[in-house]
Amino acid sequence: MTTIRTDLRRGSLITAVLALICSAFLILPANADPVPFEGCDQGMFCLYDGTGGTGTRLDVAEGGNDEQYTGTALAVKNNTRMWACVYSTSRYGGSLQTVMPGNTDKYDTGGTRWVVASYKLVPTRALCFTGYERCENGEVCTFAERNGRGAMTVHVPAVDPATQNLGNSYGAEVAPKSVWNRTAKHLCFYLKPDYTGTWTEGTKTYGAYVVLHGDNITVPAALAGTFRSHELVTSTQECQ
Repeated sequence: MTTIRTDLRRGSLITAVLALICSAFLILPANADPVPFEGCDQGMFCLYDGTGGTGTRLDVAEGGNDEQYTGTALAVKNNTRMWACVYSTSRYGGSLQTVMPGNTDKYDTGGTRWVVASYKLVPTRALCFTGYERCENGEVCTFAERNGRGAMTVHVPAVDPATQNLGNSYGAEVAPKSVWNRTAKHLCFYLKPDYTGTWTEGTKTYGAYVVLHGDNITVPAALAGTFRSHELVTSTQECQ
């Protein structure tokens, strides 16, 4: 009889242990959902390649250089003191979104997919809408989009052997829509590659479109993308 009672107690003990093990497995979580915008430290601008701020993260320090983004960012977190500007194409081109300090933004919501291709961090939101700052002092820079955005071409002045014009001639691939003249001379744009051509506005005919030294402009819609040459002059009276 004693042996039977001992075995019963052992059986009860084993049953209790198995029950505890089973209950422990039952309360363990399954694969936990990823935490949105995880790991973005203070002073960092973070880009995530997963929806809703998940996936692989790229960290950009607040004082870091502006970059072209070669991944596929579908969300960002701006944990800096600066405004973050994100663009749908390279070189600050295409569509634009602005992210204020401390905020997040998602670009794959409601069936709409918007991928970040380039970005920059700036002190004020207004600077997100321009890209003129890429043009260095002493350069003539033309841009493929309005307000200094999109692909930038830096023109190095040369003396044309036939016309002796100090400037540049180029093709339709440049197609300037905005300009910054950061030289000490005035800039005369022409409609033809040989520094000639005219256009008419009302009753007036013009032979050059002038950008004064130090000025940046968005080219009028009627002329955007039509310039094929320009020259640098001391006086605007020297324009053809």
